[in-house]
This record gives sequence, C-alpha cells and structure tokens, in this order.
Amino acid sequence: MRYDRMKISYEFGSRLTRLGKKLLLIYGVIYVLELLFEHWFKIPIVSLLMLHPYEHNSFHIWQLVSHPFIHDPYSPFSFLISCIVFYFFVGPVENYFGIKRFLAFFYTSALGGLLGGLAFSSVSGFNAPFSGMLPSLLSLIVIFGFLSPEATILLMFVLPIKAKYLSYGTIIVTFLTFLAKANPYGAYHLGGILFGYLYFKGYANLIDLNLLYERYLRWQLKKKRARFMVIDGNKGKGDEDRPTYH
Repeated sequence: MRYDRMKISYEFGSRLTRLGKKLLLIYGVIYVLELLFEHWFKIPIVSLLMLHPYEHNSFHIWQLVSHPFIHDPYSPFSFLISCIVFYFFVGPVENYFGIKRFLAFFYTSALGGLLGGLAFSSVSGFNAPFSGMLPSLLSLIVIFGFLSPEATILLMFVLPIKAKYLSYGTIIVTFLTFLAKANPYGAYHLGGILFGYLYFKGYANLIDLNLLYERYLRWQLKKKRARFMVIDGNKGKGDEDRPTYH
C-alpha cells in the first residue's frame, strides 16, 4: 500500500456506494425480522444469536458469526443512529480500500471486537452479552479521520469538528471507558478499533494466505534460477580463468 494514498482528500457525507446500500438493506431486513419475532411472534430469537460469554450456558458456536448482524430490538433509535453513522462514513473509506478490501476491513474489525470481548468476558463488568456492528463503526470513524484529517464534521449535526479530532477522541474515550469499566462492551469496542487500525496499516498482509502463497512461489522461482547462475571468474586476469557454473 502506498503511503501517498493516505493523503487523498475525501468528501465527508459522500454518496452512498452500491455496497453500502446492500449492507444497509441486509442490516435493515434483519432488524425488521428481529422486531417481528421478538414483539409479535414472541420468539426470543435475539438471545440465541447475540454473543454470550463462552463460560455461559447460553453460548453457542454460531453466535461468533451471527452477533454482528443483530441489534437490540428494544432500542430502534440506537439502530437508526448506527445506520446514520454507517451512511456518512462508508463511502470515503470504501473508496480508499476498494470493495473486497473494505469488506475485509469491516469484518476484521468485527473479529477484533469478538476476540477482545471474549478475552475479557470473565472479568467482572465485561461479561454482558453483546451484539451489533458498533466495533466496526468505531473503526470506520477512526480510519476516516486518518484518511481525511482536515474534513469538517458536524458532531450531533451541530458542533463542527475536524475529523482527526473525532478520530483521536473516539480512541481516547473508548480506552478510558474501558479502563474505568464504565462501558460493559468496552473490550468489544476497543478490539474492533485495534484490529481495524492494524488492517489499515497493512498488518493484515501477515496473515493473507494469497500473499503468503505468492511469496512462496517467488522464493521457489528465485531458488531455481540460482541453480543456473553464471559467475564471472574475473576474465580480466587471464584466459585460464573460466566461469564457474552453479
């Protein structure tokens, strides 16, 4: 990844991308189904799909995959806020990464939230069940601030603030609330930001199987070429010096 790409200026609140529309539609349909099952059919489906601490009796393996797509059916307002945040930040960040790498970034952040949450699930104050895409959204906000630090954002649609300050503020507030145990989901949020940042900096390449296989093929090719390398045996010293073949 070239560093100079980070200097590109993005327009905040740019047009929602095709991928962004699809993701919002998927999350919206899932949330409507949640509301129907929970409030109309009286089927507690959310408790089966949200992530419980692995020591809990309600923990199931499928929750590792399902929990980022589930939101609190008793708080439609928080779900709408999440969608609004996604709407404003997804376009610039997706344009930077590209479609495939953006999906990898978004769900790598979710994976970071998962690992962070499970790592602290046995600690008092961090053992609440978790669901939602907030770890990925916080990571999205942070990375936008790195990509376009001078962009002006209306915080709460009122207070103008530079994107870089919003980015740093998100990191600081998340970290401090985690230390103070003021947020039972602080480990999830902090893990999401950390993994999103690592992916943004390119450390995901360390575990990129395609890249590792490509490097292996290059190493094999270099090894084969070395077998047929001709080393000049200093011809200028005399005709009796002959090239050495390997």
